[in-house]
Amino acid sequence: MVIKQEFLPTRYSIKKCFILIGLVICIYILENSHITSFIDSTIFNYIIRPILWIGLACLVLIFPHVRSKGLLKLRSTIYFWTINFAIIYIVVSIFAGFIDALGKSPYNHSLTGILTNIIFVGSALVGREFIRSYLVNSFTKKEKYLVFILVALFMTIIDFSINQYTNIKDLEGLVQFIAQYFAPGFAQNLFASYLVYIGGPAASIIYLGIIQGFHWFSPILPDLKWITTALIGILCPVFFMMSLQAIYQNESKQMKIKEKDKDKESPLSWMLTSIVSIAIIWFAVGVFPIYPSVIATGSMEPMIKPGDVILVKKIVDMKGINVLKVGDVIQFKRDSVLISHRIIEIISDEKEGMSFRTKGDNNSGVDIELVKPQDIKGIVVYTVPKIGWPTLLIKSDKDIPLDEIEF
Repeated sequence: MVIKQEFLPTRYSIKKCFILIGLVICIYILENSHITSFIDSTIFNYIIRPILWIGLACLVLIFPHVRSKGLLKLRSTIYFWTINFAIIYIVVSIFAGFIDALGKSPYNHSLTGILTNIIFVGSALVGREFIRSYLVNSFTKKEKYLVFILVALFMTIIDFSINQYTNIKDLEGLVQFIAQYFAPGFAQNLFASYLVYIGGPAASIIYLGIIQGFHWFSPILPDLKWITTALIGILCPVFFMMSLQAIYQNESKQMKIKEKDKDKESPLSWMLTSIVSIAIIWFAVGVFPIYPSVIATGSMEPMIKPGDVILVKKIVDMKGINVLKVGDVIQFKRDSVLISHRIIEIISDEKEGMSFRTKGDNNSGVDIELVKPQDIKGIVVYTVPKIGWPTLLIKSDKDIPLDEIEF
């Protein structure tokens, strides 16, 4: 009888988990139903909705206590790194904003606006994280990623309104929605699920609260391209989770480090790796104003040889076009091929507008077709010899149609 009672709290907590899931789904349906059209939006958003979420948090508190699995003596360490990770996420976003664009926040920053937004955002955040903590720590007693993933998936699904799902009309829209919104949201929720596992709801509230606080209360916000949003939103939480896991295991002496060369992986190295990795990916996909391009032919020898990588400074408007001069090496697109040749003449025509005559330094004749401003991608600013050979080796003839390039 005593042994049976020992397992009763776990069984009861599992039942209560499904009750909480059902209640969360009910709130989600209510928020997305036509019922809200019969209620004043201010009353619903700032009174009814907060009461529902705080009510769920209170319900969790009166349930049999299910504590997080992290060591209590490490709780302050977990909170410290949680704050740091949230700040790093914001700094990376701001840095990306300087590259992409910065815009004015659409939210109300008056005293009344700030207070109402705190109620609107804070109540849902507290309610959700208390529920997340109860679900994660009830379903698993050890680090089990299946539980983290399932809880994160559930929380991500309810992050978006039903209208956002129904507005997806085609495959392209689905891919962009997943990349820009769903995948980053899932990554954040996965990290938050790990946070509640080792640090309880306070850890995830701190992390998400700082990030959401910046989003809602900063007068200036990064206006990022969708690919930048996807990269930051996915890579940062993943690396944060890896870093915190390494830190926690090291502090709790669960990780046995073999030091043949006395090299230790520090949390700083994880963070530097994450930031550098994000920067490299941005650079490779052309997020920065300067992007790399591999040269496949010898039309610009001896300046640029096959296998060299050129760094191209983007030209995005007529201001950049107007400063081009004879002698500049530009990269332009002709059909599906990127060509890098030198400007030998700038032609201005009243009917046709501006165009450029180009020639490869190693070619016997000038290019037959003139280059229009809209076809110019950028100006070559630097050459890195030979490092592009691996790229050429893995490309097939179909990838680089050399017969279309003039010599």
